[in-house]
This record gives sequence, C-alpha cells and structure tokens, in this order.
Amino acid sequence: MYKIWNLKESKSNKIILIKDNVIYKGNPKEDDFNKTNLETTNLSFLKDLFSIPYSYIRKIENQNGKNYIKISFGNDSEEELNIENENIKNEIFEFIRTDNPDLKYHSETPGILKYIKAQIFVLLSITGVFVWSLYLAIQIESGIEYELVGGGGPGITGIVLSIAYLGVVKIIIGYSIFLTTNIFILKRRLKSRSETKYLER
Repeated sequence: MYKIWNLKESKSNKIILIKDNVIYKGNPKEDDFNKTNLETTNLSFLKDLFSIPYSYIRKIENQNGKNYIKISFGNDSEEELNIENENIKNEIFEFIRTDNPDLKYHSETPGILKYIKAQIFVLLSITGVFVWSLYLAIQIESGIEYELVGGGGPGITGIVLSIAYLGVVKIIIGYSIFLTTNIFILKRRLKSRSETKYLER
C-alpha cells in the first residue's frame, strides 16, 4: 500500500511518494515517471529518489500560502516538498498526519514580533552602528581626530570609525537606503504571516 502524487510541472520533485513509512521525492526518468501513471507495482526506481524515513523526522511544517512543506529531520537537516497546488499540498500533509500518529499535530499563527524578530534585530543593530558612526563623523568634520590603538583586528570600533570617515552625507544616504529596504522587507514578511500546521515528535 502506497500513496503517490505526480507533479509533472514541478522542477524539484515531480514525484512525491509515501510507502512503508518513508517519504520519497525526486525527478525519476521519464519512463519511470510514466509507469507511475499506470499504477505499476514495480517501484524499483525508488532507489534513485531522495528518501526520509518517518523515524528520522523531528518536525513537519505546512504554512498556508507557501508552496512547500518543510521537513526537519536528523540533527539539523531540512528538506522541502515543493508543491504548487495548495490542495495537493494539504492533502499530502493530512496523509502524513494520518499515516504517522507518532507525530503530534498543532497549528498556530505566529505573533507579529515572533515572526519578524530577525528583521527587527538587524534593524536595531544597524541603527546602533549608524548613530555611533554619525556621531563620530560629525566630530571628525568639526576637526577632532581619532586613532585606533592596540593590535589585532579592527573590531567593531574600527569598522564604525571607517564608516565615520565616509562623511555625514554618505552615512545618512546609506542608512536611508538600508531603512527603506528593511521597511519594505518587513511589510512583505508581515503579509506572508499565516496559519502554520505542525507535526512534531
């Protein structure tokens, strides 16, 4: 007994197959692909597909609006089942959910702060560097000289001082470009926030 999905238009996995507690994905040769349409019992081509046994799986994520199911397995490995059709994607997820009762199901829509915390961290870090380097740039342009002392690499102070020597105008322009880009990324990421279904060990 097995379940197979033919995704002929997919570039990364034209076939997703679940058999004997193993998930297979890949792009078999055309002859093998055509055999699956005939419901053949000859599945020798499975050896050429990427496989993930159920026992290796730590977590499976299925986010609404995303065209893939993410599978985390082993210690820190991840693999994606790329599926353009949302209905087929949900069908595959539900099949795994039913077929593998060892994985516990839950769903959630991540909070705004949790969803964009990486972008917020980057924004705050770069803003700190901007304020520091802008202050030094103003001091330099008013006639104060700075000099790095000590050996080793330049460190964060050396980097900030190098930026400061670019001048006030260039620093403001550079930060403005960064801020505009980061705001755009934040808005786009927030729009992609949606319910995510999980299967976890």
